[in-house]
Amino acid sequence: MPEQCMTVMVCYARADGQVWLTAVTLPCDSTLAQAIEASGVYQACGIGQADIAGFGVFGVRKPSDHVLKPGDRVELYRALTFDPMESRRRRAAHRKSGILKRKHLKKSKVAWQEYLETSPGDKTGSH
Repeated sequence: MPEQCMTVMVCYARADGQVWLTAVTLPCDSTLAQAIEASGVYQACGIGQADIAGFGVFGVRKPSDHVLKPGDRVELYRALTFDPMESRRRRAAHRKSGILKRKHLKKSKVAWQEYLETSPGDKTGSH
């Protein structure tokens, strides 16, 4: 009797914005690590295991020994190139000092009025 098989998708978003995606057929009860190895993603994308920050299934982080189900989408995650909290701090500091211009502010009347009240120099609409 032939062993049952399942198909899963393996995807990796490259740094250049391209997405590498392939379907892999595996025996039932295969793990996430086995799917990644069978997909050949490391050779196809020219990356190593050190370039991968984690793995997941449908956007949820999972360990490499996670048992897959038919139809799962295995994802390989890259490390962040910036710290999101530090970026938020910089934006807040720029807003406070008036460096950000109108186009950087959210499209809200309150934010624009606050910008007009706190920004130094000539303001549009005031005479």
